[in-house]
Amino acid sequence: MISFRYHVVSIVSVLFALAVGVALGAGPLRGQPDSTRVDQVAADRQARNDLSGQVETLRRAGAFDDAFATSVSPGLLRGSLRGHEVSVVVLPTAVTADVSALTRLVGVAGGRVGITLQVTDQMLDVTKKSLVEGLGSQLDARAAGLRIPAAAGPYDRLGALLGRAVGTVQPGGEPEDSTSTTILAGLQTAGLTSSAGGPAAGAAARRGDLVLFVTGAGRGAPDARKGAATIVTSLVRAVDGVTAGTVLAGPVTSAVAAGPVRAVRQAPAAARDVSTVDTLGTTAGQVVSVLALAEQAAGRTGHYGADGAADGAMPRAVAAGSH
Repeated sequence: MISFRYHVVSIVSVLFALAVGVALGAGPLRGQPDSTRVDQVAADRQARNDLSGQVETLRRAGAFDDAFATSVSPGLLRGSLRGHEVSVVVLPTAVTADVSALTRLVGVAGGRVGITLQVTDQMLDVTKKSLVEGLGSQLDARAAGLRIPAAAGPYDRLGALLGRAVGTVQPGGEPEDSTSTTILAGLQTAGLTSSAGGPAAGAAARRGDLVLFVTGAGRGAPDARKGAATIVTSLVRAVDGVTAGTVLAGPVTSAVAAGPVRAVRQAPAAARDVSTVDTLGTTAGQVVSVLALAEQAAGRTGHYGADGAADGAMPRAVAAGSH
């Protein structure tokens, strides 16, 4: 199934091409009057008008879908995260509107958002591997109670540290402590994160028992996108190992080649434990992301969305009306 956003982008691209063709046909490429050329320009104009109508129709359909999802979300989500604290890890390409909507919907579900952490491009840059490795070794030595295998790779180590900083296995979360604040300070000083905090200014942030990673589409050259997606896979799996559950949510474009959602789904060890959603950018996708958190809290994993989602549109138990 192709998303509404894909439909609009595809049609707008065709409209642009048609507009260029019409302009060239009526301007610099015009020579002597030619009925075939005139007919082609007229046909292009008509096609452009038809596509404009389709764009408007799709926009209206998308607005209806969002309105419908908004109206049913309270019933679907009610109580599904009661007693749970959610930490939000915002990856560099995440859309701010998605983060805001997800934060609100966690509240609708009866949960609370604790720490919110903004990851920088440096953390997902494969050329910064030596920085990550050095920092991980330093912080590991100062992370009391955290046991990381000596053979762990640099991003597995960093993920475990990140999980300890923002998360916990304790139901309902736990307050920040000296270990978590030390890790967060080290990450920020190294430029791997840019900010951390809770939903209320001045309030003590809490580490969540659930962690929600929010991503966007990949960016940069193909090798850079692939490297970043591989790093995200290591991070989310390691975070899941030291918390009660982890979800990675992004738009449909994150589930295509070199996208982070697709990378997690294609890594058997990560896909077994970490849930994914690929329909952010829509209200329905935001709702499903919160339902996936609730499913993680119940000890289950699923992959939901529109592109290569093995488990369909949403968690089956919730779809059947059972939380």
